[in-house]
Amino acid sequence: MPFDGVDGFLAYCRLELGLSVNTLAAYANDLGKLAEAFAATGTTIAGAGPDELGKVLAWLRDQRAHAPASLARALVALRMFARWLTLEKRLERDRIALAPMPHLWNELPQVLAPEEVELLLEAVPDGPLRLRDRLALELLYATGGRASEVAGIGSGDFKENGRLLLVRGKGGKERMLPVGEKARYYLRRYLAELRPALAGGGSCTHLLLTRRGRPLSRQALWKLVRDAGRAAGLGKPAYTHLLRHSFATHLIAGGAGLRSVQELLGHANLTTTQRYTHVDARRLVEVHRRYHPRAR
Repeated sequence: MPFDGVDGFLAYCRLELGLSVNTLAAYANDLGKLAEAFAATGTTIAGAGPDELGKVLAWLRDQRAHAPASLARALVALRMFARWLTLEKRLERDRIALAPMPHLWNELPQVLAPEEVELLLEAVPDGPLRLRDRLALELLYATGGRASEVAGIGSGDFKENGRLLLVRGKGGKERMLPVGEKARYYLRRYLAELRPALAGGGSCTHLLLTRRGRPLSRQALWKLVRDAGRAAGLGKPAYTHLLRHSFATHLIAGGAGLRSVQELLGHANLTTTQRYTHVDARRLVEVHRRYHPRAR
């Protein structure tokens, strides 16, 4: 019997994380096999920790002849699935996160160049909701926030005349983020020119609203970024986490310290942030190859 919620998880991976069709197919396949192993070993997602996962993976190895690399990939898919279940409040506690993380698929994140970010931001189409949509994109890049965090911003979460923003991240953890002048410019215009009409006298406290005065969803943000990327002619898929990756990489390229970037992103572990140094290192290698007279 398949796990509950797999379809929603795969939609999240496609729309917010921008994972490829092949990766989604692999995750679906792995989660299907894991569901079989969970059932065979009498294990549940809610009750699974490192010891229980050891039994599940051993069953796949012994009963389905899975190679170590296949088991590692399946564990990656399961960890991501459990993290999503926790984010969606379908799982009270994620004990699967306690299992050691394989390093076979620590691929470097894709990022946009600063000029590509500008193209994407400028690609918001004209229309009655243009101010809202431009503000949403500006906030995604200005704060490096996750789609769920930006969608959850309240109109009262801005402090110091809009220079600081209170964001609620994973596990309800709060962090204060600086907001640049460009994002504040669109914030002021949206609050003065559009949000009152969208709210229509309602009591919704969310900043970003739909035409009917309801909170803008994560799915709407995913679609907004995707469509702006296509309109900008980037030649690559655009997704909300792409702006988050670009935010972090551009900060590090500009000289920001890892600890500062870790705080801004809300990462619990510094090793999660360190991958952005590798992205910048890759950029430096390309610069060296192109311009150093003895690099080729």
